[in-house]
Amino acid sequence: MGRSEGHIALLQRVADTQGEPDGWATAGPGLDARTMSPLVKLGLARVASANEQAELAARTGAPPLWAVRLTPDGWDVLLYAERRAAPVTLEPPAPGLQMVALRRSELDVLKRFVALGDRLRHRPADGLQPVVDSARFNAVANRWIMHVDGAQMRCIARAFFLERLGGSAAPANRFGRIYGVVYPPQPMPVPHEAEEHSGTAQA
Repeated sequence: MGRSEGHIALLQRVADTQGEPDGWATAGPGLDARTMSPLVKLGLARVASANEQAELAARTGAPPLWAVRLTPDGWDVLLYAERRAAPVTLEPPAPGLQMVALRRSELDVLKRFVALGDRLRHRPADGLQPVVDSARFNAVANRWIMHVDGAQMRCIARAFFLERLGGSAAPANRFGRIYGVVYPPQPMPVPHEAEEHSGTAQA
Protein backbone atom coordinates (compact mmCIF):
# COMPACT_ATOMS: atom_id res chain seq x y z
CA MET A 1 0.00 0.00 0.00
CA GLY A 2 1.43 3.39 -1.04
CA ARG A 3 1.60 6.41 1.21
CA SER A 4 -1.49 8.07 -0.29
CA GLU A 5 -3.49 4.84 -0.01
CA GLY A 6 -2.36 4.55 3.61
CA HIS A 7 -3.50 8.12 4.28
CA ILE A 8 -6.92 7.42 2.75
CA ALA A 9 -7.33 4.23 4.79
CA LEU A 10 -6.43 6.07 7.98
CA LEU A 11 -8.77 8.95 7.17
CA GLN A 12 -11.55 6.44 6.61
CA ARG A 13 -10.82 4.77 9.95
CA VAL A 14 -11.09 8.12 11.74
CA ALA A 15 -14.31 8.98 9.85
CA ASP A 16 -15.90 5.64 10.74
CA THR A 17 -14.83 5.95 14.37
CA GLN A 18 -15.91 9.54 14.93
CA GLY A 19 -19.21 8.97 13.09
CA GLU A 20 -20.77 12.41 12.80
CA PRO A 21 -18.61 15.31 11.54
CA ASP A 22 -18.67 16.88 15.03
CA GLY A 23 -17.74 13.59 16.74
CA TRP A 24 -14.34 12.50 18.00
CA ALA A 25 -12.19 9.43 17.50
CA THR A 26 -10.14 8.35 20.50
CA ALA A 27 -7.01 6.22 20.64
CA GLY A 28 -7.39 2.58 19.63
CA PRO A 29 -5.62 -0.14 17.64
CA GLY A 30 -3.80 1.53 14.77
CA LEU A 31 -5.14 4.93 15.75
CA ASP A 32 -2.94 7.06 17.97
CA ALA A 33 -0.94 10.28 18.01
CA ARG A 34 2.02 8.73 16.17
CA THR A 35 0.03 7.23 13.27
CA MET A 36 -2.09 10.38 12.92
CA SER A 37 0.85 12.80 12.97
CA PRO A 38 1.31 12.94 9.14
CA LEU A 39 -2.38 13.69 8.60
CA VAL A 40 -2.38 16.35 11.32
CA LYS A 41 0.64 17.98 9.66
CA LEU A 42 -1.21 17.96 6.32
CA GLY A 43 -4.22 19.66 7.93
CA LEU A 44 -6.49 16.69 7.25
CA ALA A 45 -7.16 16.06 10.94
CA ARG A 46 -6.77 17.92 14.20
CA VAL A 47 -6.23 16.83 17.77
CA ALA A 48 -8.69 17.87 20.47
CA SER A 49 -7.65 20.75 22.69
CA ALA A 50 -7.66 20.43 26.47
CA ASN A 51 -11.05 22.14 26.66
CA GLU A 52 -12.52 19.85 23.99
CA GLN A 53 -11.17 16.80 25.80
CA ALA A 54 -12.84 18.04 28.98
CA GLU A 55 -16.16 18.46 27.14
CA LEU A 56 -15.80 14.99 25.66
CA ALA A 57 -15.07 13.58 29.09
CA ALA A 58 -18.18 15.24 30.50
CA ARG A 59 -20.34 13.63 27.80
CA THR A 60 -18.86 10.15 27.95
CA GLY A 61 -17.82 9.94 31.60
CA ALA A 62 -14.43 8.59 30.56
CA PRO A 63 -11.69 11.22 30.13
CA PRO A 64 -9.83 10.47 26.87
CA LEU A 65 -6.06 10.83 26.85
CA TRP A 66 -6.21 11.81 23.18
CA ALA A 67 -8.88 12.48 20.59
CA VAL A 68 -8.87 13.50 16.94
CA ARG A 69 -11.37 14.47 14.25
CA LEU A 70 -11.21 15.13 10.53
CA THR A 71 -11.01 18.68 9.24
CA PRO A 72 -13.14 19.84 6.29
CA ASP A 73 -10.14 19.11 4.06
CA GLY A 74 -9.99 15.59 5.49
CA TRP A 75 -13.65 14.97 4.67
CA ASP A 76 -13.16 16.38 1.18
CA VAL A 77 -10.14 14.17 0.55
CA LEU A 78 -12.27 11.13 1.44
CA LEU A 79 -15.12 12.29 -0.79
CA TYR A 80 -12.75 12.93 -3.69
CA ALA A 81 -11.01 9.57 -3.21
CA GLU A 82 -14.36 7.79 -3.24
CA ARG A 83 -15.42 9.54 -6.45
CA ARG A 84 -12.01 8.90 -8.06
CA ALA A 85 -12.29 5.19 -7.31
CA ALA A 86 -15.86 4.94 -8.56
CA PRO A 87 -16.16 2.84 -11.72
CA VAL A 88 -17.24 4.54 -14.90
CA THR A 89 -18.38 1.43 -16.76
CA LEU A 90 -21.18 0.24 -14.48
CA GLU A 91 -24.40 -0.44 -16.30
CA PRO A 92 -27.14 2.00 -15.28
CA PRO A 93 -29.91 0.69 -13.02
CA ALA A 94 -33.30 -0.17 -14.47
CA PRO A 95 -36.00 2.53 -14.29
CA GLY A 96 -37.27 2.93 -10.74
CA LEU A 97 -34.11 1.45 -9.21
CA GLN A 98 -31.10 3.12 -7.63
CA MET A 99 -27.56 1.84 -7.50
CA VAL A 100 -26.15 1.35 -4.01
CA ALA A 101 -22.45 0.71 -3.41
CA LEU A 102 -21.67 -0.90 -0.06
CA ARG A 103 -18.57 -1.86 1.85
CA ARG A 104 -18.11 -5.50 2.75
CA SER A 105 -18.96 -4.80 6.39
CA GLU A 106 -22.17 -3.05 5.33
CA LEU A 107 -23.18 -5.94 3.09
CA ASP A 108 -22.60 -8.28 6.04
CA VAL A 109 -25.06 -6.17 8.08
CA LEU A 110 -27.69 -6.62 5.37
CA LYS A 111 -27.04 -10.36 5.18
CA ARG A 112 -27.66 -10.66 8.92
CA PHE A 113 -30.79 -8.53 8.59
CA VAL A 114 -32.43 -10.44 5.73
CA ALA A 115 -31.53 -13.77 7.38
CA LEU A 116 -33.91 -12.86 10.21
CA GLY A 117 -36.73 -12.71 7.68
CA ASP A 118 -40.21 -13.23 9.12
CA ARG A 119 -38.88 -13.25 12.68
CA LEU A 120 -38.65 -9.46 12.43
CA ARG A 121 -41.77 -7.46 13.33
CA HIS A 122 -41.03 -5.31 10.29
CA ARG A 123 -39.84 -7.93 7.84
CA PRO A 124 -37.39 -7.09 5.02
CA ALA A 125 -38.88 -5.41 1.96
CA ASP A 126 -40.06 -7.71 -0.81
CA GLY A 127 -37.20 -8.75 -3.07
CA LEU A 128 -34.43 -7.46 -0.82
CA GLN A 129 -32.94 -10.85 0.01
CA PRO A 130 -32.27 -11.92 -3.60
CA VAL A 131 -30.85 -8.46 -4.30
CA VAL A 132 -28.46 -8.79 -1.34
CA ASP A 133 -27.55 -12.37 -2.32
CA SER A 134 -26.74 -11.30 -5.88
CA ALA A 135 -24.69 -8.19 -5.00
CA ARG A 136 -21.71 -7.91 -7.37
CA PHE A 137 -18.23 -6.83 -6.28
CA ASN A 138 -16.62 -4.01 -8.25
CA ALA A 139 -12.85 -4.11 -7.78
CA VAL A 140 -12.27 -0.57 -9.04
CA ALA A 141 -14.65 0.96 -6.50
CA ASN A 142 -13.89 -1.71 -3.87
CA ARG A 143 -17.63 -1.84 -3.23
CA TRP A 144 -20.49 -4.32 -3.52
CA ILE A 145 -23.07 -3.07 -6.03
CA MET A 146 -26.84 -3.53 -5.76
CA HIS A 147 -29.81 -1.99 -7.58
CA VAL A 148 -32.78 -1.38 -5.26
CA ASP A 149 -36.17 0.31 -5.28
CA GLY A 150 -37.45 2.92 -2.83
CA ALA A 151 -38.93 0.44 -0.34
CA GLN A 152 -35.71 -1.53 -0.33
CA MET A 153 -33.67 1.65 0.20
CA ARG A 154 -35.74 2.47 3.28
CA CYS A 155 -35.35 -1.11 4.48
CA ILE A 156 -31.57 -0.89 4.14
CA ALA A 157 -31.66 2.27 6.26
CA ARG A 158 -33.66 0.38 8.90
CA ALA A 159 -31.14 -2.47 8.88
CA PHE A 160 -28.37 0.04 9.53
CA PHE A 161 -30.52 1.63 12.26
CA LEU A 162 -30.67 -1.74 14.02
CA GLU A 163 -26.91 -2.10 13.59
CA ARG A 164 -26.39 1.38 15.04
CA LEU A 165 -28.21 0.43 18.24
CA GLY A 166 -26.67 -3.02 18.55
CA GLY A 167 -23.20 -2.50 17.10
CA SER A 168 -21.66 0.20 14.90
CA ALA A 169 -23.11 3.55 13.81
CA ALA A 170 -20.75 3.80 10.81
CA PRO A 171 -23.02 2.08 8.22
CA ALA A 172 -26.04 4.26 9.09
CA ASN A 173 -23.92 7.42 9.10
CA ARG A 174 -22.35 6.72 5.72
CA PHE A 175 -25.61 5.57 4.10
CA GLY A 176 -27.43 8.68 5.28
CA ARG A 177 -24.58 10.95 4.18
CA ILE A 178 -24.28 9.47 0.68
CA TYR A 179 -27.86 8.47 -0.17
CA GLY A 180 -29.86 10.80 2.07
CA VAL A 181 -31.95 7.96 3.53
CA VAL A 182 -32.15 7.55 7.30
CA TYR A 183 -34.34 5.62 9.72
CA PRO A 184 -36.48 6.69 11.43
CA PRO A 185 -37.21 9.35 8.77
CA GLN A 186 -38.21 11.91 11.40
CA PRO A 187 -38.63 11.98 15.19
CA MET A 188 -41.98 10.69 16.39
CA PRO A 189 -43.93 13.30 18.45
CA VAL A 190 -44.29 12.58 22.12
CA PRO A 191 -47.92 11.95 23.21
CA HIS A 192 -48.59 15.37 24.72
CA GLU A 193 -47.23 17.11 21.59
CA ALA A 194 -49.50 14.99 19.40
CA GLU A 195 -52.50 15.96 21.55
CA GLU A 196 -51.58 19.65 21.32
CA HIS A 197 -51.30 19.47 17.54
CA SER A 198 -54.64 17.64 17.37
CA GLY A 199 -56.31 20.26 19.58
CA THR A 200 -54.90 23.05 17.44
CA ALA A 201 -56.21 21.41 14.28
CA GLN A 202 -59.67 21.01 15.78
CA ALA A 203 -59.74 24.61 16.91
